Amino acid sequence: MVAFLMRMISYSAATANGSINLMGYDSFYHMRRILYTTFNFPHPLNFDTYINYPAGFEVGWPPFFDFLGALLAKVLGVGNPSLYTTEFAGALLPVLLGVLTIIPLYIAAAAIFDRKTALLGALVFAVIPAHVYVSRFGAVDHHVAETLLSTSAYACFILALKWAREGSLSLASLKTISSEKKLIKSLAFAGASGLFFALLIYTWIGALVFVSFILLYAFIQTIIDLKAEKNSDYLLISSTVALLATLIFTIPLSAGSLRPGLEMSAMYLSWFQVFYVFSMLAGTLILWGFSLYISKKGLDWKYYPAALILISVAGLLSLKILSAESYSFVIEGMSFFLGKGEYISTIAEALPIFLTTDGTLTFSPILGSLGLCFITALGGLFLLGLEWIGEKSKSEGVFFLLWSVFFAYLTLSQRRFSYLFAVNVAILTSYFLWVLLDSFDFETEVKKLAKSVPIHGNNAMITSKAEMETKSKRAEKETKSKKAEKETKSKIKSKSKINNLSGSKQNSQPDYFKIFSSLVLIGLVFIPCILAGFAFAKDQGLIDPVWKDSLTWLGASSPETSYYLDPAGTPEYGVLSWWDYGNWIVYQAQRPAVSNNFQTGVDDSAHFFTTDSEEEAKAIIEKLKVKYVMTDNLMAGGKFGSIVKLAGENISKYVNVQTVNVNGGLQTIATAKKEFTETEVYRLHQLDGSNLGNLRLAHESTASVDDNDTVSDVKIFEFVPGARLSGTADPGQNITATLELSSNTGRKFTYQNEVMSDKNGSFEITVPYSTDNNAGGVSALSTYSLNAGRNTTVSEIQVTEDDVLKGNKIEVKIPDSK
Repeated sequence: MVAFLMRMISYSAATANGSINLMGYDSFYHMRRILYTTFNFPHPLNFDTYINYPAGFEVGWPPFFDFLGALLAKVLGVGNPSLYTTEFAGALLPVLLGVLTIIPLYIAAAAIFDRKTALLGALVFAVIPAHVYVSRFGAVDHHVAETLLSTSAYACFILALKWAREGSLSLASLKTISSEKKLIKSLAFAGASGLFFALLIYTWIGALVFVSFILLYAFIQTIIDLKAEKNSDYLLISSTVALLATLIFTIPLSAGSLRPGLEMSAMYLSWFQVFYVFSMLAGTLILWGFSLYISKKGLDWKYYPAALILISVAGLLSLKILSAESYSFVIEGMSFFLGKGEYISTIAEALPIFLTTDGTLTFSPILGSLGLCFITALGGLFLLGLEWIGEKSKSEGVFFLLWSVFFAYLTLSQRRFSYLFAVNVAILTSYFLWVLLDSFDFETEVKKLAKSVPIHGNNAMITSKAEMETKSKRAEKETKSKKAEKETKSKIKSKSKINNLSGSKQNSQPDYFKIFSSLVLIGLVFIPCILAGFAFAKDQGLIDPVWKDSLTWLGASSPETSYYLDPAGTPEYGVLSWWDYGNWIVYQAQRPAVSNNFQTGVDDSAHFFTTDSEEEAKAIIEKLKVKYVMTDNLMAGGKFGSIVKLAGENISKYVNVQTVNVNGGLQTIATAKKEFTETEVYRLHQLDGSNLGNLRLAHESTASVDDNDTVSDVKIFEFVPGARLSGTADPGQNITATLELSSNTGRKFTYQNEVMSDKNGSFEITVPYSTDNNAGGVSALSTYSLNAGRNTTVSEIQVTEDDVLKGNKIEVKIPDSK
């Protein structure tokens, strides 16, 4: 219940204004797929012409999470859900999956420790911010499913190991397994683990790393067993069954999504996943065979890791020779989890958890996502390492330790993986808390406190009949106990003396200092988590209102595009913005996006926004069939560094960065260079498109963050052929066209464009605005004026909307300046 309530705190914000307000960026594309799957049930959306416009894009996300969302919508809508019901189902799904994750967490913790540790661990997990963030109402993303399925797979594998170890599972015991309940349970849980692994592969393309961990663990545990001269059959049978089940379940689950032929791709569901799981299974069998050889020959255990490391390196080199593509998939996957890659460094959530974007040490992300639980988890990890070292180690305990270290590494390399680490942090925190609470005799003191509280009668409504029955029972007890009382009288006296000497009255009273200290300790863990969870659930991730305002306008005021609900054909035009906002554009405005959160179209977008050439910008727009360009303050500010990086440039080309002493402290100050003011994004967002002939402001968000109301948060520009003002002036003369305008917010601004007449005195200026006020929310306050020198100005130049849309030429007669 606590977990459910924590994740539903965002409900009021997510359902404001009678609609479902989704959280974050990826939620919008997941909802698009849920919507498509619901109305084309059970078929998923695999190729979408509304992203990577105009080429379209094959979606790499496996479909299981979106299928669950569509299935829930079907259930809630009794087979025929409305749009609101579908969106509500998608928003509710992460809450349900998040709450369900408590079950495998409890099972794993109870198997490794005990029930009280499991119960407290479940309570910690219910409020831990990192998981609340990905499982709150409206956060429609597959991360919550990753956590549920990986925890379920590992919990089942832990039980398989536990029953296998306790039942002494071996090759010989398989002959009589039908009579051994523990061994049957072990194999059943190993098979269940494989099923969850297969579902995980069907949910997240990076799931193979979780499968790989089984082989890594088997390798390390076998070394421990060999060193201790223990048989590892129990381990390797469990691992083999789990991986075999993964392989068996993966093929039918993925069959409907596999690409034609025998194509191998790590970016999509393909035969690569099947081949990879098969290689993990083969690797486990090699581990098993080699461990048996080492044991039979009585060789030193050190030969085992040395030989297998050499075999692994040789296998990787062989893969490179036999299939360079598969080898590159493996290397790219390793690079991803190491936090390396062309785009990863520009994604905030993919940064190392202790570093800021500029490489400065920070503790804010770890404290914000895990609170003080991170510190207690480290304490628990350290204590477990001491407790389970050497012969005291249990196979399931070693698995949990390695699992925790593995997820800790993922979190350190990329902060977004803290939602996975939250499971281990919760269990380790619970273990560490109980170690400290036991040192305070917390349970004993609480029992004393409960006994010391006087119990009063309920009220005067107690019936006399009940009183009589009570008196009768007391009389019977007194009669029976008289004899026993006489026999034990001397014993009671002696005990009384001892108790008096030891202060029995004091011992029966609770130690309030211990109780208070224990409560403070619990509060230090839970209160920061609850506060951070409230902040996550209530305030983070909603689409920016100014973006929603702008996208709503775009969807209502721009020409409708085709194939939105059936993206088989190519729509009429696209929208260009930075990739962060692509999913918003596709779902909220229902318009195709050149760049979206799959980092599609990034190269073209980056070059468009950083170019200082109007010709190059126009060529990109025409190539991509773009009709609208969207900018915001961040693209012309904080996000500009990422745009520059992906354009292949260095930020120093555009900005001077200096560290100066301000009031006794160091402060970094960035000063724009001329190169920055000449970029397309600056000229659009900061100058309203002045000096550009084919892009005109069509709409700006109604909210502004600038005190002077000069720059709005989001601006939408329309690409038009533009009217051509042409004429003849003196050779080499600067010709400037000027028009006064008012935006949809009532803000007044001036548009200017300038050219130089050629050697014959001819000139042509392209202008994007009409003077007949037919350009939507932006209207002209004057006619065009043309300045051709200090004393030569031509005014009252009329430009119709038809002139702008058809690229008509308008002759302008410049008076002879002589």
